[in-house]
Amino acid sequence: MPPTSLVRSAGTTTYTWDYKRLLFGQPVRLDVLGIAPIDRLGELTWLGPISVVIYGLLVGLVIHAAAVTAFDRWMLLLTIGTFAGAYPLMYFAQEYISLTQAVLISGGVALAIIAVRAITLMGLWLALAGVVLPAAAILTITLLAAIWPSLQGILLTTEALGFFIAAMMLIPRIPVSAIAPASVGFTPPPAPA
Repeated sequence: MPPTSLVRSAGTTTYTWDYKRLLFGQPVRLDVLGIAPIDRLGELTWLGPISVVIYGLLVGLVIHAAAVTAFDRWMLLLTIGTFAGAYPLMYFAQEYISLTQAVLISGGVALAIIAVRAITLMGLWLALAGVVLPAAAILTITLLAAIWPSLQGILLTTEALGFFIAAMMLIPRIPVSAIAPASVGFTPPPAPA
């Protein structure tokens, strides 16, 4: 937490923390150089939502292309929600454990939950290739882009190109009935006389 005020006199600085309505706070930790540690996952505030949307669209395409009826909208919501939950989990975990451990544990837990549900509904190979592998790839690309902002352009372009290629391969496999279901009991209006 940053100090609310500071007073400099005679070569010293006095910091004051005066928060009137604070319930919980954590002091600023300083490293050996006297500066606060860098928040290495701060870029997830905008990279995370983009990756969740891309992953959700990709899983939806896989489900429709493979015609997996057991994987309904609630399972899709569970899968996407678990994927999205990995980001805040690793973001807050980095305060207590190293960044590498936070990323590996949080991502591993999310991928394990997604894998178990997908395998039980879709079978091993389809679940791994269509749900778990894309989750791991998108998670990895997003984290690399968050940690190394200088690589964001190439990583996001690679991710967009991969999504485009996967979508173009999956969309032709979606049955027409899944896109535009046949109307039931529809009678066209009579022609004007």
